[in-house]
Amino acid sequence: MYSILISILVGILVGVAYTLLGFWKTWAMGIILGVVLALTTFVLISRRLAKVFEPRFLQAQKQLQAGSSALAMNTLEQLLPLAKWQVMLKGQIYAQMGILANASEKEDLALEYLEKSALRAPDARMALAAIYFRRKNTSQAFETMELAIKGNKKQILLYHAYAWMLSRNGDTDKAIEQMRRALKVEKSNESSKENLLRLQNNRKLAMKRFGMQWYALKLEKPPASMRQYQPGTHRGMRTRQRKQKRRG
Repeated sequence: MYSILISILVGILVGVAYTLLGFWKTWAMGIILGVVLALTTFVLISRRLAKVFEPRFLQAQKQLQAGSSALAMNTLEQLLPLAKWQVMLKGQIYAQMGILANASEKEDLALEYLEKSALRAPDARMALAAIYFRRKNTSQAFETMELAIKGNKKQILLYHAYAWMLSRNGDTDKAIEQMRRALKVEKSNESSKENLLRLQNNRKLAMKRFGMQWYALKLEKPPASMRQYQPGTHRGMRTRQRKQKRRG
């Protein structure tokens, strides 16, 4: 990434220059000064880049909320050439593009993007695992969920989604294990307590309380009240248009 390379180059140049000029403590101080300036340069570049990227992400979010999924996708695609400047940014962009493509019923495109998403993008990794699961590729789905949990250990929905997949696949004991893992992360979590009890009593997991974050994975259909308007989907846009006609 360019930001890292530039920071390292600045640190080396300053350290070498300090040493060659023979200042106090020469090379030892030169190394310390070089490292400090390299880190400082990296922080300054990162802050500068954040001022460029963050408004674009917000713009894409507003476009999606307005039902313009194509515009939102275009905005995110325009960010890809700039991703080479910042560490891990490309994975985050692909994560957002994958989630957007998945919501727009473009599953093949979503799969392509989500496979390039960052491991620390839990919603994207869950969406990827859900696509694998829907396509009967359970081993890939489970492997993806394991990696997602390792990178996002405090995200409770990850454990529940993984348990749901395991339970649906007939692996109740492994599903119970995931609920116990979730309770180790957050002992007082009521959802984890309830779903652990449900599994122990051979009952279906209760996922409704996770809302559209869960239903966006398309493993279960949302209740009618949640299907009325989903930003970025054709269903959501049609519903909004009908409401506008009634008001007119």
